[in-house]
Amino acid sequence: MGFSLGSGALFLMGGIYPRTNAILKELGRYHELIPWDAETEILDADGRRYTAKFDQVMSFLRMPVLTWRDKLRIAAGVARQLVAPGPKLCFDGAELARFDGGENLETWSRRVLGERGTNYITVPYMGFLYAVPMRWLSPALFHAVVKQFYRLALSVPPKGVGQVCDWLVEGTPGLDLRLATPVDKITQDGAGFTITAGGEPHPVDAVIVAPEPGVAADLLEDLVEPESTKKLRDCLYSDYAHVQVCYQRNPWPQHRASVALPANMDRDWGACVLLSKRQPSAVPEGGEAVGVYFYTPPLERMCDADIVASALNAVLEVYGPAPEPDLVELFHYRRGLSIANPGHYGTLDSLHAEMPPGVYLAGDYFAHAGVEAAIFSGELAATRLNAPSAARRPGADGHQVARPKVE
Repeated sequence: MGFSLGSGALFLMGGIYPRTNAILKELGRYHELIPWDAETEILDADGRRYTAKFDQVMSFLRMPVLTWRDKLRIAAGVARQLVAPGPKLCFDGAELARFDGGENLETWSRRVLGERGTNYITVPYMGFLYAVPMRWLSPALFHAVVKQFYRLALSVPPKGVGQVCDWLVEGTPGLDLRLATPVDKITQDGAGFTITAGGEPHPVDAVIVAPEPGVAADLLEDLVEPESTKKLRDCLYSDYAHVQVCYQRNPWPQHRASVALPANMDRDWGACVLLSKRQPSAVPEGGEAVGVYFYTPPLERMCDADIVASALNAVLEVYGPAPEPDLVELFHYRRGLSIANPGHYGTLDSLHAEMPPGVYLAGDYFAHAGVEAAIFSGELAATRLNAPSAARRPGADGHQVARPKVE
């Protein structure tokens, strides 16, 4: 039918993704990224709408629902964050750990931005990104975003964010990539290791373990202390669902905003996104598709049929009347996105010093789920493996660790 149904990350986030940008430039692919203006509607509980730009956090101040007192409170809070110590990189787990004092994002935001600033900026913004209540999250990432809001700029590869993986594979000479057979176990073999996959042993000098943390815990069980595998298994994940609602003929060709976000988490869904505006190649010419993304808590009481019905209702609420869709596809992951709750960053970052020589960990769960977190953690692991004598700085736990250069 001509639709491309993406099930992963939605966009890249410009200047707060320095490692991703540097690699795409090195691969000669950066110029292929398509800018996304992400004009946004914030929906109030009574149906009123306010416009903003998702990649311009300060544009939210123009919403008339905010009083002058609210705006002064928010502007003052942002100004204080700009001059206060805080994370310099949004997806460096060790950096985030230094500014994760145990407070949750809800209390932090209400203290810094006030009640309405939290309800109309923090909740729709972070709710879209991570689909969980603000009290479940550490404030460190949003603190970093607030400090670097002027560096935000959204973009998407022509074939979706998954194309970044294709570019990495294509740009890696001599790569022996095997995707068909999962690893069964990792054992230490003298000074090296043996990776067993599909019953076939593969001797290696060192290994970077980068699957989902529960899988990493199973693979490392015989190599590390139980306390280390417990940290991996205790990594929290959201129940995550989204529905793609597809039309061969666009029912709303004049609709300007490409993102709709509810304020106050007062609906089951947390975002509606028009695919023709985010990734034009994802829909056939003249067609449209809406991605409806759900908050985690309501999913506990919803079956798949409920999720689809709620998505169809959301489409009509946000965009208006439409015929029966030509295609509806549900993606539901019981373990969707990692949740960086208060204390998460320090706990996960401490794992690096607990690995035996020759074993290195990577994964986006070290610094919140995202493309930059995955790439940064992978480069960090590769730097540790290949250049143990490279420039070093203290990690969050006081150990010396090599860091990749940030351009």
